[in-house]
Amino acid sequence: MAIGNDVQDRIRRYIDDAIALEASSITALKDMIQEAVDPVDAALFQEHLSETELQKEHLEARLHALGGTHNGLKDAMNKLGAAATDLLHLGKDAGDKATRNLIQAYAVENLEVATYESLYAAATEAGDTETATLAKQIQAQEEAAAKKIFPRISPVAKSALADGVKS
Repeated sequence: MAIGNDVQDRIRRYIDDAIALEASSITALKDMIQEAVDPVDAALFQEHLSETELQKEHLEARLHALGGTHNGLKDAMNKLGAAATDLLHLGKDAGDKATRNLIQAYAVENLEVATYESLYAAATEAGDTETATLAKQIQAQEEAAAKKIFPRISPVAKSALADGVKS
């Protein structure tokens, strides 16, 4: 299967990549909500889950408007990668998982910020103001989520250590 390299093909691929990333995030956030040891973190993940679901819907609508369809194989591959990561963390206690989830969430938010920067740049260069605007809106949401997550990492890691020492 040849990959089209015209401008619209590239924009559609970038949007499709963003959809796959958001789909993976939805799965991860659902797990993070269940594994959260602090209600603050659970609420933070729940808030971002709702936002992520809307982001995915907007991206799918934009892809459809540009005549594209989502490649579900990307979703399956992302889920396999997430499952492999989970296997690497078997045997960790709840505090370790909570810390790891915050680190992972922060990393993913920053990956998404970069993803939307590339989509914005490509769409702007192509004169696709609607896609560029959507990319900047979602990018701002991802930056805000990262700023909420980062300050939680240190307290949760300290709490995990303190709880482990008490055991």
